[in-house]
Amino acid sequence: MGLFWLVVAALVIGHLAGGWYYSSRIIDQEFTPDPEAIVSPEGEFELAEVTYQSELGTFDAWHLPAAGSTWVIHVHGLNTSPAESAALFGPLQEAGYPQLAIAYRNDDDQPADPSGFFRYGATEWDEILGAYELALAGGADKVVFFGLSTGASHVLSFAYRNNLDEIAGLILDSANIDMGATIDYRASIEPLPVIPANVPTTVSWVAKFFTSLRIDVNWKSLDYIERAERSLRVPVLAFHGTEDESIPIDQSIALAEAQPDLVTLIRVEGAGHGEAWDVDFESYLGTVLDFLQRVD
Repeated sequence: MGLFWLVVAALVIGHLAGGWYYSSRIIDQEFTPDPEAIVSPEGEFELAEVTYQSELGTFDAWHLPAAGSTWVIHVHGLNTSPAESAALFGPLQEAGYPQLAIAYRNDDDQPADPSGFFRYGATEWDEILGAYELALAGGADKVVFFGLSTGASHVLSFAYRNNLDEIAGLILDSANIDMGATIDYRASIEPLPVIPANVPTTVSWVAKFFTSLRIDVNWKSLDYIERAERSLRVPVLAFHGTEDESIPIDQSIALAEAQPDLVTLIRVEGAGHGEAWDVDFESYLGTVLDFLQRVD
């Protein structure tokens, strides 16, 4: 065998071995639930524990009552809890917006997805439907969904599937809305175990292929940016930190470019993942309230 074919064989074997190894990392870190405990937050707001239904059964949620008829439904990120958006509970309640902050499948003490894994909106959208129906039963005329990080994928998955008049708009923060691109990005900053280099994009592609085979992931269905041009129908307010090292701001930029007439992107200079409201909370809140008033 000539040197050329030895190099080719080494590259193929290296990609297969590296792809299998990295697919195990992907499954463990990105798809295997490790939720934090759901603890009722304390603050200057009124909150009641409620439940809602999805195809999997009964799920927990918090209801924050207010006088208005436009409800805000908070959908938290991966392995966090409904308390992730607690900073907004009091101000939005005071402004007259009833709210739900929901738990969903694979959260602590909640029904698990039949697969045992996170599905990035492919199945979780059914919990968004259940929360939406609870809001309508509670008197909502309009609903605005607030998706944080991976919660944004759940919200978009629901909105794309359901062209409902009551969906007034979406607010997305640090949106993880193309999981395949997220995997490629994280691979690019992931060091290889032996070689002093990061995981090549080609190895990431092989790893995603193995992941698809092992836990039945359809990466194309988890790209909510590609589907936005034909499926996004409501106004969107998107926040994203310029220093987000978990989900690059490129995803929110691409969403805004796909639907420039519907998506307003707020670039928060210096903010990391989920830290947009920490930089200037009053400005953040004012932008949220302006958007809610616009779609109300």
